[in-house]
Amino acid sequence: MAEVVVDGVRASYSIRGENAALLCPPHPLMGGNRFDVRLERIASELTKRDISVLRFDYQQPFRSGIGEIEDAKKCVAYLKDRHDKIAVVGYSFGSVVASNVAEYCDAAVYLSPIPEINSIRFKDAAIPKLFIIATQDQFVSFEESLKLFEQASEPKEVVKVETDHFYFGKFDYVAKIVADFIEKQSF
Repeated sequence: MAEVVVDGVRASYSIRGENAALLCPPHPLMGGNRFDVRLERIASELTKRDISVLRFDYQQPFRSGIGEIEDAKKCVAYLKDRHDKIAVVGYSFGSVVASNVAEYCDAAVYLSPIPEINSIRFKDAAIPKLFIIATQDQFVSFEESLKLFEQASEPKEVVKVETDHFYFGKFDYVAKIVADFIEKQSF
């Protein structure tokens, strides 16, 4: 794994194969960063399957969502210069960020998707999408996340996980679901 700076954005980059995944972290004001344990497990599972991974930190200070989307766009452009196909994966706040760059990618995974936060809203894209929804999420209701899935365009899939927002005890299970989905998209 290499430490890189992408147009001012600090990132960890594991180069494994022709295709790559961009992992968008949870909210930076809640301690979210590229070393989030859920993202680390997903990155580990993807690299085992020869899929390159770029995990990044949002630039500081927090810029109400718009700047964080710009950070993700810079990372997508960086990966597009180096890889054939790109998947974007976002957890919590990162799911909203990921949804706003998904149109530039080949597949998307939204872990605990949120309809809107700060000044940004969840955005649909006409690519294969996986929604992973925690049934006892204490920050975004199961019904709200399910509604996002139902409103999304095809192709789409949903996995409901019996847990809360943090997925404790389910990290490896979720990582496998994410990697299986991405791999299935001809990655």
